[in-house]
Amino acid sequence: MTISNVVKKSNNKGVTLIELLVTVVLLILVTGIISLAIDLGVRSFNKSNREAEGQILCATLVTAVKNELRYAKNIEGTNLSDLKFFSTNHSLKNCSFSITDENGDPAESGFITLSTPEGKYDLVPKKIYVYDLKAKFTTASERDLTPPNQNFMVFKIGIQVMTQDEQIIISEENFAVEILNG
Repeated sequence: MTISNVVKKSNNKGVTLIELLVTVVLLILVTGIISLAIDLGVRSFNKSNREAEGQILCATLVTAVKNELRYAKNIEGTNLSDLKFFSTNHSLKNCSFSITDENGDPAESGFITLSTPEGKYDLVPKKIYVYDLKAKFTTASERDLTPPNQNFMVFKIGIQVMTQDEQIIISEENFAVEILNG
């Protein structure tokens, strides 16, 4: 016998069980990493959309409150809790601001509405409150009597937009409204 006959090269064309297990483990790891990356991307996208929509909601509410108060007539009261006025936008008297939940019941935070003796009107449509956002007044509306405002009726107001559980404040704005018809 020659050496070449003793040493035979193994020419197996198959895959061993260990090679197969290593390949499956690698595929599982790659799939897991890809799914985590997709999940992180979706969360980041939803968070940035929620923040953008919250800022838009806050700006829209500020504009709506400013428009109601700026053109209001026959204003009675000095702060938000006892404020009554004639809404020139709706041609209704004894209007005030209130906050309601999804059922229309009074709440600390939720939808900012215009309360009248004839019912409640949404300042902005409820469908604008996307991602389960809520709003509330943060600064009680108060009449500013400091110079140079002592001859004018100026109200200071704050609005805050937050998540449904009130854990994350998305946007907040403090502003002053000078009443034109006051």
